[in-house]
Amino acid sequence: MNYQIVTKIDRTQIIPTNRRRSRSPSKLRRNSTTMAVGRYAHLHKRNCVGMLPTFCAFLAGVLLTILIGGTGQRCEPSGRVYEVENSYFLMLLIVSAPGNAERRNAIRESYLNLRPRMLNESYEDEVIHVPTYDERGLVVLETVQQQRESLEAYQLWRQKKIKNIKVINFKVKTLFAVGTHGLSRAERKVIYEEQRVYNDMLELDDLQDSYANLTTKVVQSMAHVDKVYDFKYLMKLDDDTYVKLDLLSEDLLGYYEKLHRLRAKHPKPLELYWGYFKGAATIQQRGQWKESNYKLCDRYLPYALGGGYVLSKNLVSYIATYGAVLTDYKSEDMAVGTWLAPFGNVHRRHDVRFDTAWMARKCQDYHLVLHKRTARQMKQLYAGEPCQDEEHQQQQRPKEYFYDWNAPPTQCCKVAV
Repeated sequence: MNYQIVTKIDRTQIIPTNRRRSRSPSKLRRNSTTMAVGRYAHLHKRNCVGMLPTFCAFLAGVLLTILIGGTGQRCEPSGRVYEVENSYFLMLLIVSAPGNAERRNAIRESYLNLRPRMLNESYEDEVIHVPTYDERGLVVLETVQQQRESLEAYQLWRQKKIKNIKVINFKVKTLFAVGTHGLSRAERKVIYEEQRVYNDMLELDDLQDSYANLTTKVVQSMAHVDKVYDFKYLMKLDDDTYVKLDLLSEDLLGYYEKLHRLRAKHPKPLELYWGYFKGAATIQQRGQWKESNYKLCDRYLPYALGGGYVLSKNLVSYIATYGAVLTDYKSEDMAVGTWLAPFGNVHRRHDVRFDTAWMARKCQDYHLVLHKRTARQMKQLYAGEPCQDEEHQQQQRPKEYFYDWNAPPTQCCKVAV
């Protein structure tokens, strides 16, 4: 399996440029190495063995140290080593088809330019809920009332003047995953040009891009991300999904900081599975969605809808590591929910701000993730135009609901927002 993606290393970040000509070459080498290792010690694990021969003399009460040789220092990486350029807070894994260049360009020209310019420290306590564990060691998920209060708090927070601002450093990396096996020369040329210009294409050479291979595509993409990058969270998206990345990332940063503050109260790591959940969905029996491998139940287990969802790094690593032996289902979002179902330390965060179903819901100003959007609609949303409903679809649109985790899956989704 070959992946064609290039990471450029900017060596000017490692080797200081303000060298003075009067210094000896050996001292320059020693200072440069010391600065580099010191600056990135938290990202690199090193086992350095070196020799520093010196000759010392004492004269007239003054201690003089004379350097007579270079250090000859040799550093070898120990374990997995990440370059600083490959360390990110959030990875955006956008599943795309080879011919969807227009959609990819619309995403590059719109929400990928959004970043959280500030972090309101009150957001963590007013809006974000971090669950605790019960006496059995299982995560206590939000009640319907807690979900309702969180949504109301978010809407009120949006109306407030921003206070207690602190500057944040938010690093995000975007990858458009496409299967390139069997593509024509012309199709490959388009992908090549995008990679040359944007350096954001993840080419899966051994995968033929089709709906039937969607689950395999997501697993292979996660395996690549887990192998190459250091990150905190990964967001899987479709290429027809628009994300208010500034607001979503501020929420995710707030969640991470609040979780860090409350870490002492958690007996084991708390993993995040964030999206709009569906329970007791009917197993598809025909068409391209027909599911022949699902034998666990007569309904699907709860899962986050595939237009967009967020996973913490450990969950991505689990899927990347065991994806080859996990049961392969047609629906990748249902597959992820099924694979993660046994874990009791996963915060399944149901959020009505994720409009990620197969059909867009009625537009709401609090929506952060909007599925089924055209390239033109993405540009309109980025320009600040309000989300537009199409009147002839009003009767067909799904209704929003809070998820009742205390009810059986067949009764989970009946509390309207």
